[in-house]
Amino acid sequence: MASSVSNIPAEALRTLVTLQHLDFSNNKIRSMPETSFHFLKRLKVLELQDNQIDLVHKGTFQGGIHGSLEELYLSYNNLQVINTHTFVDLSSLTWLQLDDNKISRIEKRAFMNMDRLKRLDLRGNKIHSISDEAFQNLPELELLDIAYNQLQDLDFAMLDQVGTLSSFKLNVSHNSLQKLEQNSTIGRGSEVSVLHSNIKVLDLSNNNVSRIGRTFFRPVERSLTHLHMSHNWLSNATREVFGNMPHLQWLDLSYNQLAEMDFDTFRNTRNLQVLLLAHNWLSDIPAELFRFNTDLRFLDMSHNRLRALPDNFLSDDGMEHLDVSHNLLSRPPVTSLGPAAAATLCELDLSYNSIAALQSIDLLSRFKSLTWLDLSHNRLVRIEDSTFSSLNHLSFLDLSHNKELVLETRGRSFKGLEDSLLHLRLNNDSLNEIPDLPLRSLRTLQVSHNQIDDIPNEMPTNLTSLRNLDVSYNHLQAVPPAARSMSQLKSLQLEANQITTISSVSFQGAMEQLEELDIRHMPLNYFEPSALSKMTSLRTLKISSYREVKEFNIPEIVKMNYGLRDLHLEVFENTPLEEELSGQLPTKVRNITVSGRGISNIPDNLFKGVRSPRLHFALRNTSVEKIPQTLFQQGEWIRNLSLDLRNNSLLTMGNPNTAEFPGSPKSMFLTELQLQGNKWTCDCQIGWVEVWLRKKRQYMCPAESRTRESICHEISAEQDDLREAKCDNRNNASFLEILKSEVECGWGSGAPTLASSWFLVVIVFVATFLRSDL
Repeated sequence: MASSVSNIPAEALRTLVTLQHLDFSNNKIRSMPETSFHFLKRLKVLELQDNQIDLVHKGTFQGGIHGSLEELYLSYNNLQVINTHTFVDLSSLTWLQLDDNKISRIEKRAFMNMDRLKRLDLRGNKIHSISDEAFQNLPELELLDIAYNQLQDLDFAMLDQVGTLSSFKLNVSHNSLQKLEQNSTIGRGSEVSVLHSNIKVLDLSNNNVSRIGRTFFRPVERSLTHLHMSHNWLSNATREVFGNMPHLQWLDLSYNQLAEMDFDTFRNTRNLQVLLLAHNWLSDIPAELFRFNTDLRFLDMSHNRLRALPDNFLSDDGMEHLDVSHNLLSRPPVTSLGPAAAATLCELDLSYNSIAALQSIDLLSRFKSLTWLDLSHNRLVRIEDSTFSSLNHLSFLDLSHNKELVLETRGRSFKGLEDSLLHLRLNNDSLNEIPDLPLRSLRTLQVSHNQIDDIPNEMPTNLTSLRNLDVSYNHLQAVPPAARSMSQLKSLQLEANQITTISSVSFQGAMEQLEELDIRHMPLNYFEPSALSKMTSLRTLKISSYREVKEFNIPEIVKMNYGLRDLHLEVFENTPLEEELSGQLPTKVRNITVSGRGISNIPDNLFKGVRSPRLHFALRNTSVEKIPQTLFQQGEWIRNLSLDLRNNSLLTMGNPNTAEFPGSPKSMFLTELQLQGNKWTCDCQIGWVEVWLRKKRQYMCPAESRTRESICHEISAEQDDLREAKCDNRNNASFLEILKSEVECGWGSGAPTLASSWFLVVIVFVATFLRSDL
């Protein structure tokens, strides 16, 4: 719509009485008269997102007129308040989007009597006040999303007969909640009455909650099945708060400051199945904490200060996963699980503790169902003969980072695991050689960060099923010849060895069938261009820029690898890469990753050799501060580009889009963008992102799309990444919020402007209407 037109053309719509779908999105509409849509009695879908509408008048949408309206989209406007009876009696409405406006207040009965409403999205506003009974009689509501707002208090009185016929989820994450006190739904004085809510899933994560009143959860304690409280400031957990939720199955209290838990915290919360307590300050656990939780099956207490666990504190069968990694345990908590719990446990994570020895075989034999065991980052000294022989279902074992570890000769430490063990990790265990491993079923072996200088010739005979071998960060001086006989090998990591030469004979035999190869960070002085030419199955190559190799050129090295899809280039020194990347890449290369602090500038010709119509580009842990627009102008073959630029030193980037919309011939459209972990300068140089987001919502999330929910969910997740990205020049304010409110620079000179106009939209719908009548 032209910038001079700011109102809904109500007169032009009067004759379209049978119109069912009206799209006025992506215009500059500022006002919407009350009678704008009163003649559209058959309207089912109305799209008004991405405009500048500041108010929806009471009576604009009426049940007697808009009884057929099913979907209403008002996202990305300038709405500031939702008044009483703004959305009322719309009997067919199922989907209402009000996210990313400037709404600060919701008045009483603003949303009322909408029997079929399933989703109400208020995400990304500035809401700080919600009146009692703001949401009334919405029985089939499945999701009320109020995340990323400014609420400091939460009162369940705002809900009256909401979600009574559905599995109702309320999302209040990423607000400013501090203290959750008594709700107004609970009477005061001697007569206590409770107005119960029907919330099944409640998300209060990522707030600043430091205290929860004893009766705060009283209105929802009978209905809750999932409660998310992670990333808050809670210091204790008591029975009064968490002990009377009879249907609660999932409780997430991770990333708090919990230092204390009462012994009866979960006394009447007897259906609890998943409990997440990671990243707290717990130093001990009451012995009777889970006495009444007979259904508990997943327990995560990692990243705490636990020195020991009480005996038999988990006694019931059904326990499947126990994570006590990143604590201060000096011995495995074998006796902490009763016989019934030990017999059903499948996964046990004991990594990052101070365990020096394993208990006797007899004690380990209690874990009859154990399939996954992590003992890495401990102080293990010796693995005795047949230590794991009773664990005949064990498929994953990690013994890495036990620097004084001694294994029995002839593989006796792993006796009994010949048929079950699939994955073994022995990284950084001070190994001078690869031990004897008669493990005929083993598929993955990791022995990185040791002092190994060769692979024994008998290893292919012992490990006949091996598919993945990681010998990175060792003392190998040549590509190990033994690997030529590993007929099942698909992945080989050789990073950071002492190999100086790679020639045409380096990867012969079975290695020609490799699908993944890592040859980064080596002191190479010779690399024969045809060294990889026979590796026709190669899909992923990780390689460095080797300055000491004469005429080193990556496109020349991989030109015969027609199946190559993923190329990862790591740069350790500040090296200009133009020559190394000059030339055409195989046509299937569609993922390029560049990493390493050594790189401070991205060469303009990085994409010039790409021959795939779609490309995913990731920049990881670099010193790059700017991505110029010229980088994208040389990607002539690329039509769809996705960018992952998280965790770098970026300040700004040019507009990569040369297309007006997805699918434009001979031009590029950005399909995905991730920006967290940088120091962005939010000004007109980066302002194109706001216009691109609107275009993406318009073209990739159309209302008529059959896969709307999944596609739009992906776009919503991407927008959350932009919410979390920060503007360094705006006091670390949210990148997305700055774009919405302060940076209005447009698409930029590098791409054409929007060409749509309101009369074109109306003509399209009139034509559609006329065709339907013929």
